[in-house]
Amino acid sequence: MESLLTYNSVIIPKEGGGNLEIVLLLFTIFPIIVILASIIGYLLIKKWFVIPLLTSVVFTILTFTIFNESFFIWTVLYTILSLIMSLIMKFSKK
Repeated sequence: MESLLTYNSVIIPKEGGGNLEIVLLLFTIFPIIVILASIIGYLLIKKWFVIPLLTSVVFTILTFTIFNESFFIWTVLYTILSLIMSLIMKFSKK
């Protein structure tokens, strides 16, 4: 357990570089991935609920494998972001 750091109750590996990387993941990289996946997923599948469901499943798995239970709030936020983007795509395509 000595090779792990705790940042705001989220466990990250020590060799990960520090706090800047986790902030970069949480506030830029993950939201961009969720937004792009929601747009592309809606255009390919044409069902507004599939990508938010997939987002929820993927981030829940990440919560319990890579991060810890405190990451679950981010799972909820990314799922809501995906839901909003999917609904925007649904109503803008009509």
